[in-house]
Amino acid sequence: MKDQSEFAKNIIKIYKKHARAWTELRGQLLYEKAWLDHFFSFIPEHARLLDLGCGSGKPIAAYLLKHGHAVTGVDSSDIMIEMAQHNFPEQRWIEADMRTWQSDQKFQGILAWDSFFHLKPDDQRQMFEQFSRFAEQGAMLMFTSGPAEGEAIGEMFGDVLYHASLSQDEYQQLLEAHGFKVVKMVVEDPDCAGHTVWLTRKLI
Repeated sequence: MKDQSEFAKNIIKIYKKHARAWTELRGQLLYEKAWLDHFFSFIPEHARLLDLGCGSGKPIAAYLLKHGHAVTGVDSSDIMIEMAQHNFPEQRWIEADMRTWQSDQKFQGILAWDSFFHLKPDDQRQMFEQFSRFAEQGAMLMFTSGPAEGEAIGEMFGDVLYHASLSQDEYQQLLEAHGFKVVKMVVEDPDCAGHTVWLTRKLI
């Protein structure tokens, strides 16, 4: 059987291939609304937010903007970024790989919703340095992971879609090592389409 991690190499290609169909399917369904509202309760008004794996900007970035925040979105799909630029031309949209993107800007909130968990385990470990680099002191970081350590294969319009997760203990260790404290964490939240969500704050 093919090594599951090999499928991770195709993630960017798959999201480019199905960008418009995925955006239409995702639509305006904001099942993460309660988590975003909780995220908002910890950040200042008109905050500078970084959305890693922003897609077309809908529906998540649209909700961030509705609440008066400024968004910088990063996505590896050029088609997704073009759509985001069309949808919200006054915001900053960047075609880049979240693993290697560089910026001197610090943010008051960072989201990696349904994006971070497509990375291979070693890439996920390295992302915590990125999170720390972009988060100012007191910033909030919210991301989704799998419910337990391991790799899983999903499907998008007939194509194999790779997911991976570290253990809860390792996420805790990585967060602490990079100056983050867990504020709230729920495994397979039934009120959020079964997502496992981490809400954390940068203390140092």
